[in-house]
Amino acid sequence: MTEKTTTSPDKIELRADPVTRDIVDVADGIERLMGNRDLYARMLRRFRREYQDSTLPIRTALAAHDKNLAHRLVHSLKGAAGMIGAHRLQERASQLEQAIRTDSDDQRELLASLTPEFQRVLLLLDVLLEGSPPPGMPVQVPSRPLMEDAALLSHLMELLSHGDGAAIDLLEESSASLRVILGDAALQRVSEAIHEFDFDEALEVLGETSGGSGI
Repeated sequence: MTEKTTTSPDKIELRADPVTRDIVDVADGIERLMGNRDLYARMLRRFRREYQDSTLPIRTALAAHDKNLAHRLVHSLKGAAGMIGAHRLQERASQLEQAIRTDSDDQRELLASLTPEFQRVLLLLDVLLEGSPPPGMPVQVPSRPLMEDAALLSHLMELLSHGDGAAIDLLEESSASLRVILGDAALQRVSEAIHEFDFDEALEVLGETSGGSGI
Protein backbone atom coordinates (compact mmCIF):
# COMPACT_ATOMS: atom_id res chain seq x y z
CA MET A 1 0.00 0.00 0.00
CA THR A 2 1.44 3.32 -1.03
CA GLU A 3 1.47 5.95 1.66
CA LYS A 4 0.06 9.32 0.61
CA THR A 5 2.69 12.02 0.42
CA THR A 6 1.84 15.22 2.24
CA THR A 7 3.09 18.42 0.65
CA SER A 8 5.37 20.27 3.03
CA PRO A 9 4.38 23.87 3.86
CA ASP A 10 7.33 25.36 1.97
CA LYS A 11 6.23 23.60 -1.23
CA ILE A 12 2.68 24.93 -1.20
CA GLU A 13 2.04 27.41 -3.98
CA LEU A 14 0.43 30.43 -2.33
CA ARG A 15 -0.24 33.28 -4.69
CA ALA A 16 -2.33 36.43 -4.86
CA ASP A 17 -4.68 34.88 -7.41
CA PRO A 18 -7.46 37.36 -8.35
CA VAL A 19 -9.89 34.51 -9.08
CA THR A 20 -9.78 33.20 -5.53
CA ARG A 21 -9.20 36.47 -3.67
CA ASP A 22 -12.91 36.98 -2.94
CA ILE A 23 -12.92 33.73 -0.97
CA VAL A 24 -9.46 33.82 0.64
CA ASP A 25 -7.23 36.84 0.09
CA VAL A 26 -3.88 35.06 0.08
CA ALA A 27 -1.89 38.27 -0.37
CA ASP A 28 -3.50 39.84 2.68
CA GLY A 29 -2.90 36.75 4.77
CA ILE A 30 0.79 36.67 3.83
CA GLU A 31 1.15 40.41 4.43
CA ARG A 32 -0.25 40.00 7.94
CA LEU A 33 2.63 37.62 8.64
CA MET A 34 5.30 39.92 7.20
CA GLY A 35 5.67 37.81 4.07
CA ASN A 36 6.21 34.51 5.91
CA ARG A 37 4.64 32.01 3.49
CA ASP A 38 5.65 28.97 5.53
CA LEU A 39 3.84 30.26 8.60
CA TYR A 40 0.81 31.22 6.52
CA ALA A 41 0.68 27.71 5.04
CA ARG A 42 0.72 26.24 8.54
CA MET A 43 -2.11 28.57 9.55
CA LEU A 44 -4.17 27.39 6.57
CA ARG A 45 -3.58 23.76 7.54
CA ARG A 46 -4.56 24.48 11.13
CA PHE A 47 -7.73 26.30 10.02
CA ARG A 48 -8.68 23.41 7.73
CA ARG A 49 -8.07 20.88 10.52
CA GLU A 50 -9.86 22.78 13.31
CA TYR A 51 -12.88 23.70 11.19
CA GLN A 52 -13.30 20.43 9.30
CA ASP A 53 -16.83 20.13 10.71
CA SER A 54 -17.75 23.54 9.28
CA THR A 55 -20.71 25.08 11.16
CA LEU A 56 -21.85 21.88 12.89
CA PRO A 57 -20.49 22.80 16.38
CA ILE A 58 -22.14 26.23 16.17
CA ARG A 59 -25.40 24.73 14.97
CA THR A 60 -25.33 22.17 17.78
CA ALA A 61 -24.67 24.84 20.43
CA LEU A 62 -27.53 26.99 19.16
CA ALA A 63 -29.90 24.01 19.08
CA ALA A 64 -28.97 23.27 22.71
CA HIS A 65 -29.60 26.94 23.59
CA ASP A 66 -26.00 27.21 24.82
CA LYS A 67 -25.56 30.88 24.00
CA ASN A 68 -22.15 31.22 25.64
CA LEU A 69 -20.64 28.31 23.73
CA ALA A 70 -22.16 29.42 20.43
CA HIS A 71 -20.84 32.93 20.93
CA ARG A 72 -17.36 31.67 21.79
CA LEU A 73 -17.26 29.39 18.74
CA VAL A 74 -18.36 32.15 16.36
CA HIS A 75 -15.96 34.66 17.91
CA SER A 76 -13.05 32.24 17.40
CA LEU A 77 -14.12 31.60 13.82
CA LYS A 78 -14.29 35.34 13.12
CA GLY A 79 -10.73 35.84 14.33
CA ALA A 80 -9.33 32.82 12.50
CA ALA A 81 -11.05 33.78 9.24
CA GLY A 82 -9.60 37.27 9.45
CA MET A 83 -6.09 35.96 9.99
CA ILE A 84 -6.11 33.84 6.82
CA GLY A 85 -7.75 36.55 4.72
CA ALA A 86 -11.23 34.97 4.45
CA HIS A 87 -12.92 38.34 4.78
CA ARG A 88 -16.44 37.46 3.64
CA LEU A 89 -16.52 34.57 6.09
CA GLN A 90 -15.18 36.90 8.77
CA GLU A 91 -17.95 39.42 8.06
CA ARG A 92 -20.70 36.79 8.20
CA ALA A 93 -19.27 35.41 11.44
CA SER A 94 -19.23 38.95 12.87
CA GLN A 95 -22.90 39.39 11.99
CA LEU A 96 -23.83 36.08 13.61
CA GLU A 97 -21.74 36.91 16.69
CA GLN A 98 -23.64 40.17 17.10
CA ALA A 99 -26.98 38.38 16.68
CA ILE A 100 -26.09 35.82 19.36
CA ARG A 101 -24.84 38.50 21.72
CA THR A 102 -28.06 40.50 21.40
CA ASP A 103 -30.28 37.39 21.29
CA SER A 104 -31.61 38.48 17.90
CA ASP A 105 -34.29 36.49 16.11
CA ASP A 106 -32.26 36.22 12.90
CA GLN A 107 -29.58 33.89 14.30
CA ARG A 108 -30.69 30.91 12.21
CA GLU A 109 -30.92 33.03 9.07
CA LEU A 110 -27.42 34.39 9.60
CA LEU A 111 -26.06 30.91 10.29
CA ALA A 112 -27.67 29.75 7.04
CA SER A 113 -25.91 32.54 5.11
CA LEU A 114 -22.59 31.77 6.82
CA THR A 115 -22.65 28.05 5.95
CA PRO A 116 -22.15 28.22 2.14
CA GLU A 117 -19.37 30.79 2.51
CA PHE A 118 -17.70 28.52 5.06
CA GLN A 119 -17.88 25.64 2.59
CA ARG A 120 -16.34 27.74 -0.17
CA VAL A 121 -13.41 28.60 2.08
CA LEU A 122 -12.85 24.96 3.11
CA LEU A 123 -13.03 23.74 -0.48
CA LEU A 124 -10.57 26.39 -1.63
CA LEU A 125 -8.18 25.37 1.15
CA ASP A 126 -8.35 21.80 -0.15
CA VAL A 127 -7.28 23.14 -3.55
CA LEU A 128 -4.47 25.30 -2.12
CA LEU A 129 -3.12 22.69 0.27
CA GLU A 130 -3.61 19.48 -1.70
CA GLY A 131 -3.86 20.66 -5.31
CA SER A 132 -7.27 19.07 -5.88
CA PRO A 133 -10.71 18.91 -4.19
CA PRO A 134 -11.89 15.87 -2.23
CA PRO A 135 -13.48 13.12 -4.43
CA GLY A 136 -17.07 13.86 -5.34
CA MET A 137 -17.04 17.44 -4.05
CA PRO A 138 -17.73 20.14 -6.66
CA VAL A 139 -15.56 23.25 -6.50
CA GLN A 140 -16.47 26.62 -7.95
CA VAL A 141 -12.86 27.79 -8.13
CA PRO A 142 -10.08 26.66 -10.49
CA SER A 143 -8.57 23.37 -9.27
CA ARG A 144 -5.07 24.26 -10.45
CA PRO A 145 -1.84 25.11 -8.67
CA LEU A 146 -1.30 28.81 -8.16
CA MET A 147 1.58 30.47 -9.94
CA GLU A 148 5.08 29.26 -9.06
CA ASP A 149 7.98 31.64 -8.42
CA ALA A 150 9.55 31.18 -11.85
CA ALA A 151 6.20 31.45 -13.63
CA LEU A 152 5.27 34.61 -11.76
CA LEU A 153 8.55 36.33 -12.62
CA SER A 154 8.41 35.10 -16.21
CA HIS A 155 4.89 36.46 -16.66
CA LEU A 156 5.82 39.83 -15.16
CA MET A 157 8.91 40.09 -17.37
CA GLU A 158 6.88 39.18 -20.44
CA LEU A 159 4.37 41.94 -19.71
CA LEU A 160 7.17 44.44 -19.18
CA SER A 161 8.99 43.44 -22.37
CA HIS A 162 5.79 44.12 -24.35
CA GLY A 163 5.14 47.41 -22.58
CA ASP A 164 1.87 46.02 -21.24
CA GLY A 165 0.30 48.12 -18.48
CA ALA A 166 -1.11 44.90 -16.99
CA ALA A 167 2.31 44.61 -15.34
CA ILE A 168 1.12 47.20 -12.82
CA ASP A 169 -1.93 45.08 -11.95
CA LEU A 170 0.20 41.95 -11.58
CA LEU A 171 2.66 43.82 -9.37
CA GLU A 172 -0.14 44.96 -7.05
CA GLU A 173 -1.94 41.61 -7.02
CA SER A 174 1.24 39.64 -6.25
CA SER A 175 3.19 42.09 -4.12
CA ALA A 176 3.38 39.70 -1.15
CA SER A 177 4.69 36.87 -3.29
CA LEU A 178 7.14 39.13 -5.11
CA ARG A 179 8.47 40.41 -1.80
CA VAL A 180 9.29 36.84 -0.81
CA ILE A 181 10.93 36.14 -4.18
CA LEU A 182 12.83 39.40 -4.70
CA GLY A 183 13.32 40.84 -1.23
CA ASP A 184 12.25 44.28 -0.06
CA ALA A 185 15.02 46.29 -1.73
CA ALA A 186 14.64 44.78 -5.20
CA LEU A 187 10.84 44.89 -5.03
CA GLN A 188 11.02 48.58 -4.14
CA ARG A 189 13.23 49.28 -7.17
CA VAL A 190 10.97 47.28 -9.49
CA SER A 191 7.84 48.93 -8.11
CA GLU A 192 9.22 52.44 -8.53
CA ALA A 193 10.36 51.72 -12.09
CA ILE A 194 7.03 50.18 -13.12
CA HIS A 195 4.97 52.99 -11.66
CA GLU A 196 7.16 55.46 -13.55
CA PHE A 197 6.59 53.32 -16.69
CA ASP A 198 10.33 52.70 -16.92
CA PHE A 199 9.78 49.08 -17.91
CA ASP A 200 13.36 48.67 -19.16
CA GLU A 201 14.72 49.54 -15.71
CA ALA A 202 12.27 47.13 -14.07
CA LEU A 203 13.35 44.37 -16.46
CA GLU A 204 16.99 45.04 -15.66
CA VAL A 205 16.38 44.72 -11.91
CA LEU A 206 14.36 41.53 -12.39
CA GLY A 207 17.09 40.10 -14.60
CA GLU A 208 19.73 40.78 -11.97
CA THR A 209 17.59 39.29 -9.20
CA SER A 210 16.40 36.17 -11.04
CA GLY A 211 19.92 35.50 -12.28
CA GLY A 212 21.33 35.70 -8.80
CA SER A 213 18.62 33.56 -7.20
CA GLY A 214 18.69 30.74 -9.70
CA ILE A 215 15.05 31.20 -10.72
